[in-house]
Amino acid sequence: MTIPLYLFNFRNIFLMKHQKIIFKLVLLFLVIFNLKSVLSQEDGLLNKTKSQIKLTETKQLYLQGNIKTALLNYKEIIALNPSSAKAHFGISRCYYKLHDYKNAKYHAEIAEKNNPKVDEDLYYLMGEIYFRLEELKKSKTSYEKFVSEIKSKQKIQDYSIDLKISQLAFAESELKKTNSKIIISNMGPVLNSKGSDFAPSLSNNGKYLMFTSRRADTKGGNVDQYFDHQYFSDIYLSKWDSIEKKWLNPSNKLGKINTDFHDASLSFKADNSIIIYRNIPYLTRSGDIYEAAYTKSGSWSSPKPILNKDKKISNKINSSYFESSASITEDESYIYFVSERPTGLGKTDIYYVKKTNKTYSEPIHLGNEINTSGDEKCVFIHPSGNLLFFTSNGREQSVGSYDIYYCTGGHENWSSPINIGSPINTTMEEKTICISKDGNTAYVGGYYNFDNMGDADLYQIDISSLQLISK
Repeated sequence: MTIPLYLFNFRNIFLMKHQKIIFKLVLLFLVIFNLKSVLSQEDGLLNKTKSQIKLTETKQLYLQGNIKTALLNYKEIIALNPSSAKAHFGISRCYYKLHDYKNAKYHAEIAEKNNPKVDEDLYYLMGEIYFRLEELKKSKTSYEKFVSEIKSKQKIQDYSIDLKISQLAFAESELKKTNSKIIISNMGPVLNSKGSDFAPSLSNNGKYLMFTSRRADTKGGNVDQYFDHQYFSDIYLSKWDSIEKKWLNPSNKLGKINTDFHDASLSFKADNSIIIYRNIPYLTRSGDIYEAAYTKSGSWSSPKPILNKDKKISNKINSSYFESSASITEDESYIYFVSERPTGLGKTDIYYVKKTNKTYSEPIHLGNEINTSGDEKCVFIHPSGNLLFFTSNGREQSVGSYDIYYCTGGHENWSSPINIGSPINTTMEEKTICISKDGNTAYVGGYYNFDNMGDADLYQIDISSLQLISK
C-alpha cells in the first residue's frame, strides 16, 4: 500500500512545527525516568541502612532474652530486605529458642543459601535444629562443617561438639528400638496451658499433683525482663477426683507460697508438705530450696529455707550459688539436691545429705559416675529409696541433649546410670521427672508431640513394662 503524497507532506509539516515540543517531551520523560531510577537507588540504600541499624538493635534484644520482640523486628527487616541473610539467621535463632524447629530450619536454610558465611555459628545452629527434628545425618554434617570452618578452637570445646556427635550416634541406634509398651499421654488442657508447664510432682498417696507453670495468671502477672521476657513461674496444685477419675482445675492460690518472682515445684515429703524453689531478689541469692507445710487450719505455712531448724546445714544446702532441684526419701534420711557450687564436676551437679540420728551430714558430692562435666538438671529419689532418677545433658548415651536416667541399688551404692530410653527420651529435651510410688507411672514435663499446647506440657507415661519396682 502506497502512502498518498499529501499525507506524507502533512506529516513532515506537523513534525517541523512541533519539533521543539516533541523534544521537550522526550527530555522531560528522560529526566523523570532518571529521577525515578535515582530515587529507587536511594530508597534501596536507605532500606539497607535502616536494616543494618535495626539488625544491630535486634541482635541486642535477642542477647537480652527478649526473643519474641527480636523475632518481630527480624520479620520487619526481611520485609525491607527479603534477601538479608543476617535477618534470616537471626529469625532462625529466635524460632529455635521458641522451640519452633520447622520454621527455624526454613530460615536457616535461606540464610545458608544467600550467604553461607553470614555467621560463624550458622552451621552449629543448623546442627542443633536438625538434631531436634531427628534429621540426624544432616545434623552431623552441619556440626562437621562448623568444626571445619570455625576460627575459634575454644568455641568447638565450649559447644561440646565431640559430645554432640557421640550423642547423635547413640540417638540413631536408640530410636530404632523404641519400647512400644510405653504409653505417653498428654495430661490435657485442664492442667496444661499455652505457657510452659513442667516439673510435675506427685504426692506419695497419689492425691495431689504439683507442677510449675509460666502462664498469664501467675501471681503479679509480670514478665521477667532481665531473663527471657516470659511470665514469672508459679507453683500450681491439683487434686485428684477419685469419683470422676480426673485431675481438678489447678490453683496457684496457695497462701504465701507463690511470690511476684520465680517459684517452682520440686517434690513432696511423706506428710504431703512440699519442697519448692524460690528466686526472690535480695533474699534468695541465686535461687534456693524452701519447704512449706499444710497446716491443721487448712492453709499453707509460710515457706522457710529447707531444714531451717538446723541453720548450719540449711546454709550448707542453700549456698550463694544456684540450687535448683531437691528430693527427699520417705523416711527423710536422705535429701538429694542439685547445685552449681564450684566444687562440682560440671555446671550443676547432684549432692546429698545423710541423716544420722537427728542431724544431717555436710553436703556430699554424688560422684563422677553420675555427675558429668555437663549439666545435671533434676533429681528425684523414689520413696522406696532404691531408685534414683535424674536428668543430664552431659552423657554420650543421650538421645538428645537432656535425657532422663536412673540408677538402681541404694544410697551410696548406686549402679551406673541407665538411659530410660525411647520413646521417653527424644531428640527434644526431657528435663524433669517424677515417678509414682508403685513405680508404674512417670510424670514428665516435655515437648512430646501428643496434643501439645505450644510449649512444654505435662505428660503421664505408663512405664509398668519397665518393672522398676520389684513386686
